[in-house]
Amino acid sequence: MKKLLTFILGLQAFSPQSPAQTLNPDQLKEDLGIFRDALERFHPEMYRYTDEAGFQVIFSDIERQLDRPMDQLEFYQTMRPALAALKDGHIKWIIQGEDQHYGAFTSGLFPLQLHFEAEKVKVLTHFGGENVPVLAEVVSINGRPIASIKDAIWKRLSFGDGDSDGGKRFQLNRYFSALHAFEYGLNESYEVELLHDGKLQIWKGNGVEKDQIEASFKTEDTPFSFRMTNGWTGIMKINRFFSYKHEPDFKRFLRNSFKSLEEENICNLILDLRGNEGGFEKLGIELYRYLAQDQFEYYDYVTTRRNQKTDYPSHTSKIFRMLNSFSKEKDGVFRFTKAPGLKTYKSHKNRFDGNLIVLLDGQSFSVTTELSARVQADGRAHFVGEETAGGAEINSSGFFTIVTLPHSKIDLGIPRLGFHMANLNPAMPRDRGILPNHPIVPTAADIVNGKDPVMEKALELVVRPNH
Repeated sequence: MKKLLTFILGLQAFSPQSPAQTLNPDQLKEDLGIFRDALERFHPEMYRYTDEAGFQVIFSDIERQLDRPMDQLEFYQTMRPALAALKDGHIKWIIQGEDQHYGAFTSGLFPLQLHFEAEKVKVLTHFGGENVPVLAEVVSINGRPIASIKDAIWKRLSFGDGDSDGGKRFQLNRYFSALHAFEYGLNESYEVELLHDGKLQIWKGNGVEKDQIEASFKTEDTPFSFRMTNGWTGIMKINRFFSYKHEPDFKRFLRNSFKSLEEENICNLILDLRGNEGGFEKLGIELYRYLAQDQFEYYDYVTTRRNQKTDYPSHTSKIFRMLNSFSKEKDGVFRFTKAPGLKTYKSHKNRFDGNLIVLLDGQSFSVTTELSARVQADGRAHFVGEETAGGAEINSSGFFTIVTLPHSKIDLGIPRLGFHMANLNPAMPRDRGILPNHPIVPTAADIVNGKDPVMEKALELVVRPNH
């Protein structure tokens, strides 16, 4: 996440464009030019995963499509292949004044919660509470095969660094109704072909409100918690690496939790980082000081781009511009020198030396992945669950520059810092997320039946005390 709250608040300062207003080709191409220039000026490593020649092909293809008038939504969709090619889960592309995930779609949305498994797509529930054949396999929606729907949506997904599949699976399962609307528009009613109990059947139903969908996903939002189980295992759940003023202090929480582990002679710690999209890098570093067996380095270096002025409106925080003025070029790379994590750290005196088990999923991102990369590189833990959305070697985050395209009124949020992890295992895939050595992806049946196979596996990996 890394300071996204400031970024999101900044998006509210402008007047939105009407989605139905038509833009002529000259306006569309001007916005395209600004979009490309902003990425080239501000993204710390635009060509990290797709080289300049590859982007040239993508931008040329987009420009060819801008030969006719388009409305805001059409342009939004047309540009998404360029965002997908960045393979940067922190990039933001938001229709101004609208929800980040749903845009202007607030009603008439696809009404079923689906779960995409390896080869099949299953029904979990109806967002409006209607009866549906739970765990039925989806064959088609409005006559379109579900496989072709997934392929069309998948190639535009952008939540995930590099070639990580974990974040994209999360995005597909969590926001399918919104993604379907962007790809195919809204329908007054939906016809879904299902395979249930070995028989094909047709289910028909009306669309639902965005609020109904979001209400189905609301969970308890405590930032972190700690408990003990079975007399020799602690379970630490961290939902985010930040807390609000009215919530417990993170450093005090760590201090008290690890003191309890030491006093109770606990020999196992299950660190549950599922659903944790990140927060502040300092807190990830602080947690690792309780887990590291020796002194350690966190980041190798942090890339950035020089402070620049543009002929078009852009917003970058004054704090970042000031800190970035101290950046220096080394080995042909412009490096940000004021980030935490660029020194050698000592582990805490009451660090945990026992058996560590880390739980991850496709929502584990940003600071969460950085911490996990440090843990994995040091061979410190078992990893259970799903591939992270964040990159194992690097992610771009920190501060953002926000550019509002003048004609389409779409906000492009560009992360300004590229965080490179230090002392990684050479065998670690550099273009993927953290790949658990105990990969477990919950099935639709697990979800419906309230099972947690990831935690079950973690409990199998705990060790009993010697006495």
